[in-house]
Amino acid sequence: MPDLIIQLIVVMLVCGFLYWAWLKLAPLMPIAEPFATIVNVLIVILIGAIILFYAIIPLLRALGHMSLAFR
Repeated sequence: MPDLIIQLIVVMLVCGFLYWAWLKLAPLMPIAEPFATIVNVLIVILIGAIILFYAIIPLLRALGHMSLAFR
């Protein structure tokens, strides 16, 4: 379980850095506004998928194997 918590922290830091870097670099690209919005949405979906597959699903899988019986 501690390795899962470390993995969650690392994934959140990496995704946060990627999103921050995208927000800083996106205005520097000479793209028309509709295409910039489409690319921004795709980046957010990509980061959401990374968080889903590397953070949320492993966390749910680990919590599913825990026994919550109190004796």
